[in-house]
Amino acid sequence: MTDLITELWSALSGAGLPEVMLYLPDGSACRCHWDDTALVGDLRVALLADQERKIVRIMPISECKGIGIAPPKGVDPMGYRPMVQSKLAECFGPGAIESRDQG
Repeated sequence: MTDLITELWSALSGAGLPEVMLYLPDGSACRCHWDDTALVGDLRVALLADQERKIVRIMPISECKGIGIAPPKGVDPMGYRPMVQSKLAECFGPGAIESRDQG
């Protein structure tokens, strides 16, 4: 079974949203593109540029605490949420994603 973040990111990448913000276990966050991931056995890892330490971190995506999608420059995140929700519905089916605003 794949973990939720990997499953979400894989589907979003296929739907045209391959770049995300990963929220790491240490409380930091790092932007990463799906193309900057790799499979190590059955485990998908993100290859993260750590500018401060001047290294590439290899982070199992399953250990990440969350995932975020940045709106295009100049677009309000509040207004971008319906687009992200529609992409999720496109990936997982309209009944798979339920909004609290509906109903």
